Amino acid sequence: MQTGILKFNFLGNELWQYGLFLLIVFLSLTISKLFEYFLTEKVKKLAEKTKTRLDDILIRTMTGPLKLIIIVLGIKWGSSIFQFSENIRRGVNNLFEILIAVAMTFCLVKIVDAFTAYLKPKVSQTESRLDDQLLPILGKTVKIFIIIVAAILILQNLGYNVASLLAGLGIGGLALALAAQETLSNLFGSVALFADKPFRVGDRVIVEGYDGPVESIGMRSTRIRTLDGTLVTIPNSKMANATIDNIARRPTIKNLYTLGVTYDTGYEKLKKALEIVRDVYKNHPSTENYWVYFKEFGAHSLNILVIHWCKYLAYEEFLKSTEAINMEIMKRFEETGIEIAFPTQTIYLKEGEKSATSSLKGQHQPSD
Repeated sequence: MQTGILKFNFLGNELWQYGLFLLIVFLSLTISKLFEYFLTEKVKKLAEKTKTRLDDILIRTMTGPLKLIIIVLGIKWGSSIFQFSENIRRGVNNLFEILIAVAMTFCLVKIVDAFTAYLKPKVSQTESRLDDQLLPILGKTVKIFIIIVAAILILQNLGYNVASLLAGLGIGGLALALAAQETLSNLFGSVALFADKPFRVGDRVIVEGYDGPVESIGMRSTRIRTLDGTLVTIPNSKMANATIDNIARRPTIKNLYTLGVTYDTGYEKLKKALEIVRDVYKNHPSTENYWVYFKEFGAHSLNILVIHWCKYLAYEEFLKSTEAINMEIMKRFEETGIEIAFPTQTIYLKEGEKSATSSLKGQHQPSD
């Protein structure tokens, strides 16, 4: 009698087949729960002992997708015991292929979310805000790409002509790319700036004649606050191809000038002048390196070449240190009796030449 009940036919299949199917589904649910327990209780404890957070994030985000895959595979295996017509069998197989593809796609998307969550705190620690803006955009772009590829593969398995669909998408994508060419070039420019990092927010740069600190780096443009106080917006497509002089990255500020002393200084005083200048630069805390040499006999002075490499990168601090050095040199020159030269010209007139000049007709005679 019991055997007769199990043999009862319902919708083309016997009751024992439905019972076995439910049992397989129950087992797949049980296995998924055991798998979840294994990941969350056993593997998670091992992951917590490692230094990296990536394994913890992967376990947390991948538990759900992997459970779904186990359940779908169990249902697919259980459905194979049913007797269906060819059309129904083909439809059921297509349905499960779609479910498995969706589960795998969901799994890959969660992996991208895991990496995004792992990189987010690291990116937030950088000074640039560009990578904070790029990270979610890149994450969404990768996820959209995964979903599109999965959709194309599903359609191909279902027997659709994917080639014609791709051709249509290619034409539409080309039209969209042409319409958004400038926007895309700025976007790729921002990605190039993020990868190369020629400057950071706050760095003083010179780009295309504009000099000033970088105020912000966006997805479309970079803003520079010039030394005059104006705000200049430069598209990132130009920034990526421009010659950028990052003043903030220099290790020192170089100051080069010529210090002239009068010709009547004499040999001993000139040696003393060199000693004073060298001593002042040597003992000043701003000095990274310096050169002081008697270079040439100038038209109006004995010229001392001075090159100073200042450690203070803040421009106002550089000016303050330069002022202190110049004041100290002037003070010690005055104490030693060394005169700093300025452009002068001495004219010698002979009495005979003056008389000869005054005898020339039509020549203007200057007053004495």
